[in-house]
Amino acid sequence: MADQKKVKSFNNYNKVELRGIFSTFDKNNDGYITKQELKLSLKNIGIFMEDKDIVDMVEKVDSNKDGLIDLDEFYELCHTFLGIEGVEQEGEMNEEEVANREQGLKEAFDVFDHDKDGLISEEELSKILSSLGMKEGKKLDHCKEMIKKVDVDGDGMVNFDEFKKMMKACGTLVPFS
Repeated sequence: MADQKKVKSFNNYNKVELRGIFSTFDKNNDGYITKQELKLSLKNIGIFMEDKDIVDMVEKVDSNKDGLIDLDEFYELCHTFLGIEGVEQEGEMNEEEVANREQGLKEAFDVFDHDKDGLISEEELSKILSSLGMKEGKKLDHCKEMIKKVDVDGDGMVNFDEFKKMMKACGTLVPFS
């Protein structure tokens, strides 16, 4: 039941965006993401995972046990992968859950931080958003504006602390919006 509440916590804008991302992962447009499609799509955005880890990831969200990821399961996968909890508040979490969330956010940050310098630049943001099929990634000016909204220290980039605050504040999967 809690899993359904988490999935329902995404607003319509996010579901529309996630549906677009889902379609880029679903290479043959059959309405399902196979383990192979998932591995290839993650590889395309710079996330390299072993087959065993892909299987574990699919099993974690595969509620109907068909070995495939449908759209609702994809929402849960994105939700789980980014470590965003729409239902629980940080004050209600134990130390281990807080550490797991922090690790999930670090992994998400690292996907955007392609050159591993500890900062997300306009170019890095553009590259990842474009590879996910998101229209926001197509124009650097748009990426610059998105970064400006969360850039507390004014350096024109997003560091991990700014990323964490942004993710906590918006509680969504669509970064910088």
